[in-house]
This record gives sequence, structure tokens and C-alpha cells, in this order.
Amino acid sequence: MARKQLNYQSVLLNDCFSIKKYNDDYYKLIYHKYPIKNGGFELKKPNVEISRNVNDEKLDNNLSRAKSKVFEYAACNNFDYFITLTLDPIRYNRYDLSKFIKDLGQYIRDLRKKTGADIQYLLIPEPHKDGAWHMHGLVKGFPDQELELFTLQDKLPYRVLELIKNGRQIYNWTSYAEKFGWCTVERVKSRNAVSKYITKYISKALTVDFKREKEKKLYYVTRGLKTAEKVKEGHLSSDQLDKITFNYENDYV
Repeated sequence: MARKQLNYQSVLLNDCFSIKKYNDDYYKLIYHKYPIKNGGFELKKPNVEISRNVNDEKLDNNLSRAKSKVFEYAACNNFDYFITLTLDPIRYNRYDLSKFIKDLGQYIRDLRKKTGADIQYLLIPEPHKDGAWHMHGLVKGFPDQELELFTLQDKLPYRVLELIKNGRQIYNWTSYAEKFGWCTVERVKSRNAVSKYITKYISKALTVDFKREKEKKLYYVTRGLKTAEKVKEGHLSSDQLDKITFNYENDYV
């Protein structure tokens, strides 16, 4: 059935909002400051003057969507550990992200088969200043026998030793370290706090670097992770809007 072609203003909904549940302690109210399209219609959009570089706008939109999705995965899933994964330059080409991703994915699949653990992850690649790659991420369903607590007697960076000296419990992922390189693992203390923290690794520098290699992604996740649930939607009156303090705004919400 052909969709109806109507005037741009005739099928728009104004002052719309939705509420999404991320977990029992975190909900998000989204207000659409511009009218949104009613379902079932195609619109002939009016001419809009573009006041900025199209590529810059696309880049910013990609960053915004990626950060939003990373936060959503992190907040909606009860991850156990925050991890940082590096590559040993003797064993690996630290500049080959494709091989890192491929080998790490296979390694985790093999570990699932070996231990029977349902390992799930959210991983974000990050380049060093020299272009070499490492990753930050969140994991759950991790087999505890894979972890070994670092001590002050271990050969570690000064920063990590200071954290341990101050009481932080930091673990080594032993089989990863044997195959890939140095890593750290810390238990997540606050789901919402770590969800906000991990989005900082989605940066403009990362997006620009990925322009050269289109197959790369800004983040990697296992299938089946939970996402936010829309629990309510409707319209807000002017009086209701005046009583709400929003803490984020972009070109759309």
C-alpha cells in the first residue's frame, strides 16, 4: 500500500516526550523540541538552510549516537568488571586493530567453550598517541579462575602500584596476558557511574581515525545485550516543561 503524501505540518506531533528505563535506578526523560513525524506517513520536507559543514555535522551525529548507545548498553546490563586490554609489541602488531578484534573475538569464543561461561562484553578501541591500539570495556559472566589479584610485588606501572597501595583491588586476566599482553581488571562498584565514565572513550579523534578504515566500529558488543525499555510516551504542556530541568541538549532533543 502506498504511503500518503501530505503537507509537512499536517502529520507532525508537537511537544512529544518518552521515558526509557535503563535499570531500576536510572530512567531517562526525552523531550523532542521539534515536531516529530506521525507513523504511517511520508513527508516532503521543507528546504532547510545548512549553516555548518555537512561532514562535521555527520561526525558529531555519529559521536552522539555512539556515546548514547554505549551508555545504554552499559547501564542496561549488569556488567561485573571494567577492563583495559593492551598488546605486547613482541607478540602482536599493536597497530593492526582488525587482527586484534578478530583474534580477541575468537579467544573469547574459545574461552566460553572451555569454561562454559556466558561471557558478554562491551569494548571500545582507543588509539595511543603513536597510533597503537588498546581497549577499554565492560564484561560479565567472567570465569573467576581467569583472574589473579595483582600485588605490590608485581612489576606494574607506578600509577597502578599507587592505586593498589591505596587499597584498590586490581586483577590480572592471566590467559589474556599470556596471549596478548598486559591488562587490568577491576570490579564495577556503580553501574550508573561506570556507564557515564566509559562514554569518554568515544572521542572525535577515534572517529576521525576510523574514516580511513570503514570496516572499523566505534565499539564492539556481544549479541543479546539488553537495551533501554520505553515505559511511557505522550505530550508535555508548557506548564510541565517549565518545571523540568534538562541536563543535555542537542539539535534534536
